[in-house]
Amino acid sequence: MAAKKTPAAKNPDAGAAKSLPGLLRSVLASPQSEQVIKSQMLGMARKNLHVPEVVEALVESLPKVKDKETRDALLGLIASIDTSRFASIEGLHDAFIGVFKNEKERAVRTALMARLQEGLHQDERLAGFFLDVLAEPVLNDQERQAAVQAVASLATVSEATAILALKRCQGGDASIQSTAVALAERCPAWGDGLVGALEPYLDIKRDKGLRLRILQRLAKAKSLTPAYVPLLAQVLRNDPDESARGSALETLQFIKPWGGEVIEQLLWTGSKDASIPLRKRAVALQAEGPELSEEQLTALAGQLGSDRSTGVRTGILGVLKDYARVAKVREAVAEAFASNPSVFDDGEFRALVDFLAPYAGRDAGIRTRLLKAAETLPKASQRNTVLELVLPKVKADAVLESLLRLFRKERDAGIRQTLFTLLKPLSVDRHPALVKVFCAELTEPSSPFRLDCAGALVTSPESHEEIVAAFEDVLANDSDRELIRTCLDGYLRPNVEKSFEVLVGVVRNEIVDTGSRQRCLDEIFKLELNAAQQKELTGVLSGIKPDTLRTPK
Repeated sequence: MAAKKTPAAKNPDAGAAKSLPGLLRSVLASPQSEQVIKSQMLGMARKNLHVPEVVEALVESLPKVKDKETRDALLGLIASIDTSRFASIEGLHDAFIGVFKNEKERAVRTALMARLQEGLHQDERLAGFFLDVLAEPVLNDQERQAAVQAVASLATVSEATAILALKRCQGGDASIQSTAVALAERCPAWGDGLVGALEPYLDIKRDKGLRLRILQRLAKAKSLTPAYVPLLAQVLRNDPDESARGSALETLQFIKPWGGEVIEQLLWTGSKDASIPLRKRAVALQAEGPELSEEQLTALAGQLGSDRSTGVRTGILGVLKDYARVAKVREAVAEAFASNPSVFDDGEFRALVDFLAPYAGRDAGIRTRLLKAAETLPKASQRNTVLELVLPKVKADAVLESLLRLFRKERDAGIRQTLFTLLKPLSVDRHPALVKVFCAELTEPSSPFRLDCAGALVTSPESHEEIVAAFEDVLANDSDRELIRTCLDGYLRPNVEKSFEVLVGVVRNEIVDTGSRQRCLDEIFKLELNAAQQKELTGVLSGIKPDTLRTPK
């Protein structure tokens, strides 16, 4: 009797199919398996794709296959299978991702991303995968393009996703950059982070159409935050294309709220842009703008010290001129001025000093800053501007220390005259600090203030040894009659100790007027002279014409 046939005996392929999954797992991943055997196993698998276990074994084997030929063949086989045949779509994607992470060949990586993109609507984890891919620093343009296109196909685009795409694509070609910008356009709102990521795309080296596209998108927003100002300022200051600058300028008016940085940019464009229409439009926008708050005005004043653009600072002062009475604004302007006064050109400098000078008499901080600047400014014209505008507002005795420092350091004749005019009426008795300065001028042969200094010192030699020494220096070395007469008025005061050498020197000096010589001679006879001094005096008198000077009988 013939033996009963089993189902496998009736269908030999059925038995092979049952053992095939295990064989696929062991053969495909084994480095010892010959290539021909692996090819045969894949051929058998292709005939049994209707068996779920075979498909599952292929997916499980994919990340474990090391040789390129088998891996490529296996990828092609899996890619040909409809996704509905896989028991777990997540498992399939995990397999693809596992291969992608170890794959070096660019074309294979790109193909894997294209295959994974098809599953974005089925597996939400893939969005994170593509964002991670975008973060890789070694992508080529094809890989980056594939990743961006995948992310762009998402149903929704978050700001974080758009930012990452923009950052990763800014080094790509124009088409890749355009894709990243298109992704950003799908964000419902452009926040500060997105604005920062867009900034490199407005560089003048970028495609003009792309730059205009971004600017038009900004203009459509109508209500923009101050975070957009640096982005627009970059275009307005650096873009050679007039239409791009025009778009940025029109967009600037939609910034809400306006701050000092907006005013500053309008001032810059209004004074520096090469286009006459744009300069006119910038001026018009300044007039149309809202009134600034005290905080905004203070911030704008602070920019005087940081902006190095010629003309902008003068424009800022023009905006602030009606707000000088606001203490915080004045303080900010004074601080900006003091930070580096020499950086301002003459027009800006005068405008600054003119702004602050009216308050120099009442505000010690402003007064100190202005006068300190006058000590360090390298240009005489600017030092003179400070003094011309500030000194009429202050009392000389209230700023005496500063005036004396200025006078000692100053070399410009006109400025020294201005300063001395303030110092001259002051009393040396009330202000002893004047003594040293006046004595230095008195003993300086080139000083034009010697006679005035002598007159100021003449009443106080008893109190200051420096005055006596200065008088003696003049009497011993000078021949100017009026100067000597004035110095003698002080030197011959009763309580001043006289020097025989100084007095006899005047007597001997025939250029000096007779009255002064006689006064000195009279004073000598009041002294107790030693033999040498008596002998010297006798010699001096013997050389004088008879009846020129009177001697005691």
